[in-house]
Amino acid sequence: MGAFVTVYNYAGFRLTAPPFSLSSTACGFIFAAYLFGMVSSSGAGALSDKFGRAPVLISGIVLSGAGVVITLSTSLVLVIVGIVLVTIGFFVTHSVASSWVGSLAGGAKGHAASLYLLAYYVGSSVLGSLGGSFWQHGAWLAVAGYVSGLLVICLVVAVSATENEKHA
Repeated sequence: MGAFVTVYNYAGFRLTAPPFSLSSTACGFIFAAYLFGMVSSSGAGALSDKFGRAPVLISGIVLSGAGVVITLSTSLVLVIVGIVLVTIGFFVTHSVASSWVGSLAGGAKGHAASLYLLAYYVGSSVLGSLGGSFWQHGAWLAVAGYVSGLLVICLVVAVSATENEKHA
């Protein structure tokens, strides 16, 4: 969630500055990318049923990472495509992770769901706001590096968790 929030928080600064120089109104349309997220959430469930949760979870993280890399382009169309990919990847990842928590929790589903939501909102508020320091010191390249680092951590945790589940 921290990576997702960071992209949305700071993409506007990039898109309203040269070379894009979008108006605030035009820049606000990037939130239409949420529509792709809504569709991808439901699709993630079907994909998880077909291929398993682990591959879909990991694919969502990788898709977000690819989107971040694409946002480094100087083409407005590619930047928007990158933001859409980050959005789809996030919603796929969140959908799979949140459903997986309940099934792994056993009898402590309420506690597990609470801890997941705590981590979700800490990621949103704390990690999402830290992106501002990266923007201030290195603009979009630094933000993309920060977000990529967060996604690498997510990928390592996801791969470790899925490996541990295989051996359990």
